[in-house]
Amino acid sequence: MFTPYNVQIWLSEQAVPLALIVGVLVSGFLLLKISASRRKHSLLRERAGHTEDTFVEHLSTFGFDPSIARSTYRYLQNEQNVHFPIFLTDHLDEDLGLGLAELEESKLALAQQNMREFRPGLRHEPIVTVEDLIRFIQASPRRKEKVA
Repeated sequence: MFTPYNVQIWLSEQAVPLALIVGVLVSGFLLLKISASRRKHSLLRERAGHTEDTFVEHLSTFGFDPSIARSTYRYLQNEQNVHFPIFLTDHLDEDLGLGLAELEESKLALAQQNMREFRPGLRHEPIVTVEDLIRFIQASPRRKEKVA
């Protein structure tokens, strides 16, 4: 006859609590997945009709450089995987999901794309919104071409 050892006894006693914990974790994950999906669909529905062109037109009426606005929009859409129309007031971390590393990467890449010098200490306030990011790039001095 087979005699159970300590691990088998422990597992048989803990099977129900372990199943409950796994069930709670799985249901929590599913709840977060459904919530994120609903948020994305509501953002797409609310922002229907807003495109890159309307974004750039809106900004150019306030004196922003259209090429910087366009490159920022495209960069956020293509490189940072923002799959819904972007508004000027969108928060980079909360609305677009960018962390500090992605924000630093974005600042550097956008400065290079727009032929600007990257100066990290140029702005003393934190860059929170898309507008702040565009203002940072636009305020950066143009890169000087070196003559041979």
